[in-house]
Amino acid sequence: MIKTTQTVKELHEKRMKMWDESIENHKKYIDSSTGLFLDKFTKIRTCPVCDGKSYTSIFSKEGGTYVKCQDCTMVYLNPVFTDEAIIDYYQTNHTEQSEVVESDTDNFYTVIYNGGLQAIKQNNPNISNILDIGCSSGTFLDLAKEQNLSTYGVELNKAEFEFVKKKGHTVFNELLENLSFDTKFDAITMWDVFEHIVDGEFYLNTMKNLLTENGVIFLQIPSSDSLAAKILQEHCNMYDGLEHVNLYGVKTIKQLANRCDLEVLNLKTVISEIGIINNFLSYENPYLGNTTNKEFIPNIIDEEKLHETLQGYKLQVILRKRK
Repeated sequence: MIKTTQTVKELHEKRMKMWDESIENHKKYIDSSTGLFLDKFTKIRTCPVCDGKSYTSIFSKEGGTYVKCQDCTMVYLNPVFTDEAIIDYYQTNHTEQSEVVESDTDNFYTVIYNGGLQAIKQNNPNISNILDIGCSSGTFLDLAKEQNLSTYGVELNKAEFEFVKKKGHTVFNELLENLSFDTKFDAITMWDVFEHIVDGEFYLNTMKNLLTENGVIFLQIPSSDSLAAKILQEHCNMYDGLEHVNLYGVKTIKQLANRCDLEVLNLKTVISEIGIINNFLSYENPYLGNTTNKEFIPNIIDEEKLHETLQGYKLQVILRKRK
């Protein structure tokens, strides 16, 4: 469990600027007459997990429409941005996310990152190097380097790429599929990045081919199975309308892994968002309400049970090539 001294309101007041900057960056892509993204930036697609063509629209938010696959239950954006449009978006996007992480006075991200490193080492004890895709400001790589790992990163945002490079990590400002490396990796990580990838199957297979014999892939992703996502739905920040294109749940991430001939070594949830839910159930702004109760939802569930049943806000998944 992730413990912090900050109240729900204090934590999310710091993140509101990041959310506002993202939404401001969306506006240039939206048709003001429909409230949806302009057709020239988007394309229709099949389910990213099972290729199903039948889906139910759930809701539209900030220009995008989320749907649920009628075959496998996957939740995803449809239509989705074209490859050209999304690359342009990320290369010129704001750096608020990295600023929030870099100013982590409550060690929220440090605790999560170190927990991820520990889980990786438990599943691959002889790890010597690591590749972090979408490494942002490089905070995770900093921690990995402190543990004597050789650190590599991939970051599309040009400002963040330059920032990470100055820290001394080996970093690339290019799409993963366009890169060639002079080494294989003991671990490849994606912290809150995989949900941004339109073709998750392609990326898992690409990463799989970069692993050493016992190498592992670590993903942290928002979970569409989380209690917070199911209760808040369009009020949940998980659904941003543009960047979070694929919202996997326990069933769908396992299905995709199997499709890529990967085995699931470990799967758990982190971050309960109980405080967010309590605000919402009290008819307050879920992120800026006044509750201090982050431990249990009265008469429903507590944090321990929530994670036991894999209903936490984010999934952490460790994968390995099937042997």
